[in-house]
Amino acid sequence: MCADSLFDALQTGNKLDKEAFDRRELPLRRALLQAQNALHDADSPVIVIVAGAEGSGKGMLVHRLNEWMDPRTINTEAFWEASDEEQSRPSHWRFWRGLPPRGRIGIFFGSWYTQPLYKRSLRTWNKAEYHRSLQHICDLERMLCDDGAVLVKLWFHVSRETQQRQFAQEEPHRQQNLRTGLEDLVTDKLYKKLQKAGEQAIETTHSNTAPWHVIDAEDRLFRDITAGEIILSAMQRKLSGAVNPGPATSPPPAPETSALNSVDLSATLARPEYRNHLRARQSDLQALAWKARHQGRSVVALFEGWDAAGKGSSIRRVTQAIDPRLFRLNQYAAPTEQEHRYHYLWRFWRDLARDGTHSFFDRSWYGRVLVERVEGFAAEDEWQRAYHEINRFEEQLTDHGSLVLKFWIHVSPEEQLKRFQERENTPHKRYKITPEDWRNRDKRPAYEAAVEDMVARTSTPHAPWTLIAGEDKKFARIQILDTFCHAMSDWLKSGKG
Repeated sequence: MCADSLFDALQTGNKLDKEAFDRRELPLRRALLQAQNALHDADSPVIVIVAGAEGSGKGMLVHRLNEWMDPRTINTEAFWEASDEEQSRPSHWRFWRGLPPRGRIGIFFGSWYTQPLYKRSLRTWNKAEYHRSLQHICDLERMLCDDGAVLVKLWFHVSRETQQRQFAQEEPHRQQNLRTGLEDLVTDKLYKKLQKAGEQAIETTHSNTAPWHVIDAEDRLFRDITAGEIILSAMQRKLSGAVNPGPATSPPPAPETSALNSVDLSATLARPEYRNHLRARQSDLQALAWKARHQGRSVVALFEGWDAAGKGSSIRRVTQAIDPRLFRLNQYAAPTEQEHRYHYLWRFWRDLARDGTHSFFDRSWYGRVLVERVEGFAAEDEWQRAYHEINRFEEQLTDHGSLVLKFWIHVSPEEQLKRFQERENTPHKRYKITPEDWRNRDKRPAYEAAVEDMVARTSTPHAPWTLIAGEDKKFARIQILDTFCHAMSDWLKSGKG
């Protein structure tokens, strides 16, 4: 595709008379329903993005698709201007929440393209900001398609004259409070800017797995039939097992040195010193949390580590210092049946707290490259590409302005065994030890290899790992609080995520 001539080169003037439309409509409806029913029990969702010029009939097509197919398994999502709730989180949060589960169809009337297009056209964003947003979109679409989603992207194109005529016809029936208001901004000058921004978006985000289909929307009958046939073709390709693989995402190189061996497990802290440090650091953290609140900035902190490493007690020392209104603690076990119907990152995206608050994760998205890798719950290609997906996820958090803190609490096998035995022999702690803990311990070499890969491949400048010496719990807690306070202090002073 050539961005300078995309719409100029589009073959326009396509028309379909009513008789021809009727001949093609009935077979199309039958085939769409058949494909929809076949996909209902399949393991992949279908996402249809309806984009393009204002006044090109996007809303009419959405109505048509709900008429042609069974609306009971269709989620129609209308993304207009972001609400206050949505603006207080990374921009893709609202779209992750609106994704259809496996076996359903999601029609996005407005999408992750809408606001970037208008922000670039109105010069709210510069070229670099717009390009970065498009790269985030590429990452999102790639991970959805890699997870089995069928992504159909439709761009409707009409001339400026047709657009003006459409607006004039709508005017007597239009209820402004039910419209986006964007059509009122479409002047001749802005129309050209939108077309240019659209061409760049199409050029940048077109891929084998998520191709764009640019449709001449001058004639509504031709537009609707063409769009329906494109959607049908994509669904049938999925049912037949045919896919368009994109370029493979190569994981970062494996670690050459051991990160775990570099942790000094002999570090200890005497109880009097621990108590003094604990009071001081919790007081500092309390003040920093309120400062972040007043600045409307968010912290995302996750805690991983060996079983019995002391994650729970460490988290408690952090949360004790923060007003309960300022944080949300998310704890995770194995995915539920509902969560399995979505991309593995879905449950973590939806639990992000709004700006001005802290999101704590007891276990996290790193389960994909730890437990799911070692236990075989994720195929090798799934956990291998997860390194890239996780890095891009965390990059979006920091691009939004959030501070990302990641802690791995490390203990020796000997100390872990000692704690396991103590739990078994202490009645009020016995609930903490399970047969699964012992099974995991037997697989410690495999988990150590997974941890080494995780640290090497996902410790980035914007979201580095902090390895905590957990042999002495008192030392571990203070090390975590020290890291929290120093990182937050520098972050708040810099004014950057």
